[in-house]
Order: sequence, then C-alpha cells, then structure tokens
Amino acid sequence: MIDIADQQVFEAYLLEKGLIKKDEDYFIKYLSGGVSGTTAFVQVGGQDLIIKQALAKLKVAEEWLCDPSRMEAEMKSNEIYHRLVPENVPKVISYDEENYIFVREAAPDSCRMWKSDLMTSQLDFEVSAKVMQTLATVHNKCAGDEEVAKEFADKEIFYELRISPYIEFILNKHPNLTDYAKPISDELMNSNITLVHGDYSPKNVVLDGRKVFVTDYEVAHYGHPAFDVAFLANHLVLKAIHMMNFGDAFLAMLRQVLNLYFDQVDFMDKKELEASFVKLLPLLMIARVDGKSPVEYIVDEEVKAFVRTVAYDLINQNITTQKDLLDLLTEHIVK
Repeated sequence: MIDIADQQVFEAYLLEKGLIKKDEDYFIKYLSGGVSGTTAFVQVGGQDLIIKQALAKLKVAEEWLCDPSRMEAEMKSNEIYHRLVPENVPKVISYDEENYIFVREAAPDSCRMWKSDLMTSQLDFEVSAKVMQTLATVHNKCAGDEEVAKEFADKEIFYELRISPYIEFILNKHPNLTDYAKPISDELMNSNITLVHGDYSPKNVVLDGRKVFVTDYEVAHYGHPAFDVAFLANHLVLKAIHMMNFGDAFLAMLRQVLNLYFDQVDFMDKKELEASFVKLLPLLMIARVDGKSPVEYIVDEEVKAFVRTVAYDLINQNITTQKDLLDLLTEHIVK
C-alpha cells in the first residue's frame, strides 16, 4: 500500500490516476487536525478535491488500531448523504480499495471549519440549524431502509473507533461506571435503527460563508441515532464549559438543535430516543477528558474535574429528558 503522506509518492499516484497532469498547474496542501488518516486538499484544473487515506494506527498518544477498509464505508455513506441532502454534502469522485484512498469534491480552500467559529465564540444559529437539519433528514430517510441496513450492518469500525476508546477505555479510570455504561454500550452495538454518521461534530462541518458542507463518514454504520445526537451535543456542552462567559449562548444553540431534531423524529418513540441520548451524553463528556481522544482545548485539571462533576451529576440524578438535561447544565454553567 502506498503512503500519500509522502508528497512525492502522492504526486506520482495523482498522475497515475489522471487526477493531475504533468503539463498543468496544481496545488497540494496537507490538512491537519484529524487523527485517523492522511488528508490533502488538491486544486487542479479549476476543481477542488479532498483526498483521504485511512491509517491502520491512529495518531494519538494511546495505542489505537483500526481497519483502514473503513474508508469504503465513508465513501458509501458520503454518497447517501449527498443523495439525500445534496446542498449540504460534497459529491463522491472515486475510491481506491487497494490503497484505501477516497476522493471527493472539496469546499473552497477559503472555507473554514465550523469548529473554528465556535472556538472563537462565533455562534451562527442558521448554520447550526442546517447542520442538525441534515442529520434529522438522513436519520428519518434511512430508518427502516433494508438496503442501507444491509450495507452498513458491520459495526466493527464503530466499536474500534467509538465504543472501545470512548466508553470501555474510561471504565479503567472510572470502574464505578461499569454497570451504568454496559447497557448503553449494548444498546449502541445491538440497535439497527438508521444510518449513523458516527463522527457528527463541528470539526467535520466546513463553512463557506453560511453554506454548510458535512464531511467525514468513516465511522458510519446502521445503529442507534442517539449516538449522533449525543456526539454533537457533547461538543457544544464542552465548549460551553471551556468558554463559560458564553455558556448561555452555547446552551441556547444546544436547545435549538435538540428541539429541531426531536420535533422531526418520525421513525421511533421520541421519549425512548431522548432518554438514550441523555444517558449517553455524560459518558461522552468523560471520554473527552479521560478517554483515548481527549479534546485538545480542555487542559486545565480544574476544568477537567468540572466536566467530570457535571457528567456525574447527570448520571446520579438519573436525567432522562432534554428539558432536565438543559436545566441541570444551565445550573452548572450559566453564572
């Protein structure tokens, strides 16, 4: 297997595949931030491309291995998202199964990550609505789809990239949570409800002005939708804690996206889904300070301890509704 992290190897590969030509100008820029693969932006012939190659060993401090064939699942999920919400999802160009290399349309090079806006306290509620509307549409449309369910039945990648490093790993540090976490893990692994993105976070949303591009589908599987809702909500909660001066604004955005999503759910009992989401959220909060992939912006030990305190409060009070969740978060975060 070639390694596109070597630019000379990468350029030779692009020439071989006809993605660039010797007699035309092209521009290559490697993108940072991801831990699961090598990603490059390529501009050639007036076309902007993103080219990704999955890594077998992820770029984190802890040992973390995962089958690189997950890139095929990313390509197929990207295709479904583009078919259902083409205005918010880039188009698939090609996939090389021998080298685990995926090519898709790119947002313009001038675009920015939604995460960058949020980290500078720029909260655009039109953007957040588009992001959650995309997720709600896909969850609704793919629920009960036997063909999609068969295509994404394998949850091994989800286990390797989410259940093991986010939930099981933290039980080494929080063994008292084992009885709480096990039924949640079992539900996530055993449910077959709809197509789950698996990495629905602000770093995987790119913005061109207010135009949204949802990306990065390598953890896609047919599972429980609560995971996507909790994964996105967790990022907003952690940023509310990190930037507590803007905590009320982040919680207002969280309330907006949750209301939008749950108002549209039509494929399962809303109360059941709501309870699954709320119970999962505190585990993900703890995972982002004590798991294999901690968020890079929470480094102060007192802040980490505060995240744990809020998470444990959610667990100990047996919160099961989004209203009670938001009330408790507001009590802790908004001063």
